[in-house]
Amino acid sequence: MPLTFTQDQIALINLLLRMEGMAGIVSLVRGFRFSGGLLLRARPPRGARLRFLLLVAVIFPAGILIRRLSAQAAMDLSLEGALFAGLIGGAWVGAGAGSAVGLTCFLLGEKVSLPLYAAAGLSAGLLFDLLRRGGEIWNYSLNPLLIVYSFIERLAHRSLDRNFIPLALAVGFALVRYFLLERFGARGLIYGHPARDWLFIAIDLLVLVYTTGFALKLAANARAEMIHRAEERQLAHARLATLRSQINPHFLFNTLNSISALIRTDAETAREMTRRLSSIFRKSLEDSSDTHPLSSEIDFIDDYLSIERVRFGDERFRFERDLDPSTLAAPVPSLLLQPLVENAVKHGISRRTEGGTVRIVSRRAGSGVEIVIENDGPVFGPLELEALFERGVGLRNAAERLDIYTCGRGRLTIAARPGGGAVVTVLLPADAGRGDPSADTCVDSR
Repeated sequence: MPLTFTQDQIALINLLLRMEGMAGIVSLVRGFRFSGGLLLRARPPRGARLRFLLLVAVIFPAGILIRRLSAQAAMDLSLEGALFAGLIGGAWVGAGAGSAVGLTCFLLGEKVSLPLYAAAGLSAGLLFDLLRRGGEIWNYSLNPLLIVYSFIERLAHRSLDRNFIPLALAVGFALVRYFLLERFGARGLIYGHPARDWLFIAIDLLVLVYTTGFALKLAANARAEMIHRAEERQLAHARLATLRSQINPHFLFNTLNSISALIRTDAETAREMTRRLSSIFRKSLEDSSDTHPLSSEIDFIDDYLSIERVRFGDERFRFERDLDPSTLAAPVPSLLLQPLVENAVKHGISRRTEGGTVRIVSRRAGSGVEIVIENDGPVFGPLELEALFERGVGLRNAAERLDIYTCGRGRLTIAARPGGGAVVTVLLPADAGRGDPSADTCVDSR
């Protein structure tokens, strides 16, 4: 036997489905890029408001058309849509959304709806413009009794609970709509659920309050999530800047020690190292970004190694590179490789009487990039390499910066090289969290 419903039961089901429909619309809005400027700023940019208006001016009138064509009343969110647009976007956005909804109804013969919904959107928008505070969204409770209690309590202390306003707007315009339904509903000049009895009215008002409140609550949650992501990005940037500031003094300290040792024995060489050091730091100051292409990092390493060649002499120091051209544009954290090369010189080349070679290789590793730095040097055991990694400021900082930059998906390993020396391997995945321009946070990239 097929399941059948009475008209009253269908009306009640449609009332309850309105909340789900509104939740879907708000989720759609928050998925657009402009929602950040709309929800985060006390004075949302005009462009963000305009895009929001164009979106809701299509969505909510579409619900009216669905209601007329398929008798799915749950998709008609005319009043909720006008109020939501005004409370989020301001006066002209609310008036525009309410007018778009009302004009759609007007063209369908429901002529009384136009002034009602335009007034609802404008009123909500004017209150937004009057009471907005630092971009804060209405802290709307989903418990109407709690809203009323909080309003009365604050009123007793001569203060206004601004979160009572959406409730008052929703109930006030719903009662106006009931009044208009009594006068013009029979002639089809306005659509709505007729006031059959007080229980039905109470349910309708409760659903309206919850639907509007649910939309505002979702918007507030979206704003809080955006603030959290922005704070996470700022924290990561601060940590990267701190680590970079630690590397520069470390590099400067080592180089000045070398210059100091040469001043008495080879003043000309010390002068040349000082000149090249100033050139390196001038480039470092000009490039303050967190990342740059691998080719720029290699250029910086060339400048650094020019100092080491002066120090060791060309006959004791050799530098080789084997770089895949397709990897040169890959973004890498600034000064990521320089401390690794510095360690290769300090713990490898400088400990050999005959000197040695530092070699850098870059190649594709799947969709990512693998960079290998190897050097001649003494034979290292596993424990010695582990101790070297723990003690070396440059190695630790490089590993931590790589971890932050790739959201934990990069890899830095050090291993003994056959015949003596060490091999450091850096893996940069293609979709490296903060390195991926399309990802705002590490969570987004997973």
